[in-house]
Amino acid sequence: MKSGDEIHELSYDLIKRAVHGEPEALAEILRIYEPYHTSLVTKEQVGADGKIHKVVDEDKKIMVQMHLVEVIQKKWRELI
Repeated sequence: MKSGDEIHELSYDLIKRAVHGEPEALAEILRIYEPYHTSLVTKEQVGADGKIHKVVDEDKKIMVQMHLVEVIQKKWRELI
């Protein structure tokens, strides 16, 4: 791990705060899952130059993030 990298921890306390609607906790969970969400919505396209480019579908990424927030507020609440 490079120096300066943050270590993200998905703790019970963080989940509990997010389930109860704390905006900072929800934002932290979204930050933790951001690399995974990006990987889910990234595709390769051949550009006009003939090279392959990776493109992130930002609309789909927002949909995935919104789904996570919904699951946190509804499904995870049943587990807490």
